[in-house]
Amino acid sequence: MAKLQMKSGFTRKHKLPLILTLVHSVMKQLGLVEYINENVSWDPSHWEMSPGDLAQLLVLSTFTDIRIPLTHLEDRFEGIDVSFFLGSASKSAAVNSFNAGRALERIGESDPEKMYQVMALSAVKQAGIPTQRLHADTTTVSFYGEYDTTKMNLTDEERAELLQIECGYNKDGRPECKQAVVGQIVNETGIPIMQKIQDGSTPDVTWNARAIDYLREIQEKGFQYGVFVADSKLVTHDLVTSMNTPENRIPFVSRCPSNFEGKLEERCILRAYSENSWKDMGRFHDGEKAARYRGSCFREEVCGAPVRLLVLESSPLKEKATASLEKRRLELEPEVRKMGKKVFMCQADAEEEIRRFEKQPCVGLFQCQFSIEKEIKEKWPRGRRKADTQPEIEKRYHLKPGEITINDRERDKYLQKASCIVLISNVREEEQGDAELVRIYKGQQTVENSFRELKTPSMASVIYLKNPKRIKALSMLLSLSLLIRAVIRYRMREGLKEYKRENPDIKLRAGWGGRALENPTYRLLYEHSVNCYFEKEDAGIYSYAWSSAETRERVETLLNLMKITLEDLIM
Repeated sequence: MAKLQMKSGFTRKHKLPLILTLVHSVMKQLGLVEYINENVSWDPSHWEMSPGDLAQLLVLSTFTDIRIPLTHLEDRFEGIDVSFFLGSASKSAAVNSFNAGRALERIGESDPEKMYQVMALSAVKQAGIPTQRLHADTTTVSFYGEYDTTKMNLTDEERAELLQIECGYNKDGRPECKQAVVGQIVNETGIPIMQKIQDGSTPDVTWNARAIDYLREIQEKGFQYGVFVADSKLVTHDLVTSMNTPENRIPFVSRCPSNFEGKLEERCILRAYSENSWKDMGRFHDGEKAARYRGSCFREEVCGAPVRLLVLESSPLKEKATASLEKRRLELEPEVRKMGKKVFMCQADAEEEIRRFEKQPCVGLFQCQFSIEKEIKEKWPRGRRKADTQPEIEKRYHLKPGEITINDRERDKYLQKASCIVLISNVREEEQGDAELVRIYKGQQTVENSFRELKTPSMASVIYLKNPKRIKALSMLLSLSLLIRAVIRYRMREGLKEYKRENPDIKLRAGWGGRALENPTYRLLYEHSVNCYFEKEDAGIYSYAWSSAETRERVETLLNLMKITLEDLIM
């Protein structure tokens, strides 16, 4: 029979997860520690650990997939060989919430958003990452707790510029939480090249104006990019005019909102069906359920400049429009039956009720026929009647529902509008064809994927911080975490493309469940490597452990695509 022996003071070796060593190597290439130490005000004689080292650990902690608040840094690194990242075991004792908070405070005082932009553009340049299109959007990050700005020693100007954590439209369905709005610009591969944390009630129109200013700023510095893509909040008179200035034009594509320039969207859709000059555009994705598209393109002068207006009809929207029409008819039937139960004292009241009903939004495209039926009742007085007693005549009026019909012209107009969207762009036809313009716009999902990663529990679904400077600093570090994920993903995919060119007939079985590798993601690498780690044996000597031969083969295959060896990770 097995026996259990208790041993006092026993300490096991700390592990070094493979994924953390990979992230650490990317940060070394970016020069993150050195850059932060150079740009943050701090005194080495009074700090147990530099703000750059603490920032590095905060970023690393977002890759541990542990649901512990980011401010509890020491708990996130329990059982991990922190000395590897710091270069000294003596610094490990300084990994605590107090030092992490102080580092965030100093970073927050040093324009963290500009610091991020410098590092992001550096990463793009180092890796030769393309920027043929840039996508902008916003999301909300929820907060709990309070910070008291009255206790901060600030001037009136500083207080006016302070980040406001406040209630606003919450994109996570958390209306009870205070929030900040996070804006991002990412390239087509998901690399966030700009992040900005804003007041909790900041509208998307304000963010888009700031994004345009940033694009102009990097244009002046010689950074080249292709087409700017954003949602319909980009399309306002002022912003469209701004992007079409001849001396500083910004190529853009967006969706035309319904209320823009006197219902421009509706006019274009009706014109497309009237002229019937559609061009079949086929599918933009593989699969039987992939949507089919056809388009009709016009050029008009909008906001003082020529733009392209591409009316795009999709098969899913067309099916959805037809289904919604039937749904609206079914929703109308109970309302019609309610009308049949009403009783009126005179015909005029019944006619007025019909007119009122026809104005209701639920009626819309339909015509409901009602006939007015007159009912006469004799009401005799109680008791014994005299010979000359006459009954009291009561008149009642009822509505009898008839057939529900639809106005054919209005139905066609409704189906046309509901089956289409209109893309608006100042990109010329010789620069991008209609099909390519649609592909560019559909790439907007890239920034939404970035936000989805930002909201994972290991990162920042809900944050508790009392100081607005720390919030800005932490937002910058979370964006760095997204940047590193995107760089890893990009390097794997570029390596896979190169491998396929050189080995067109050989498939790499490193995907989910051993399937052929197609579009590797950071999450795929993380899941494969979750039980792969290093252990320090002696000075400068590490052993490598893995859970199975299949795991080792898949992880090393993904590392090879990035041209990285296991030895590279512990150097």
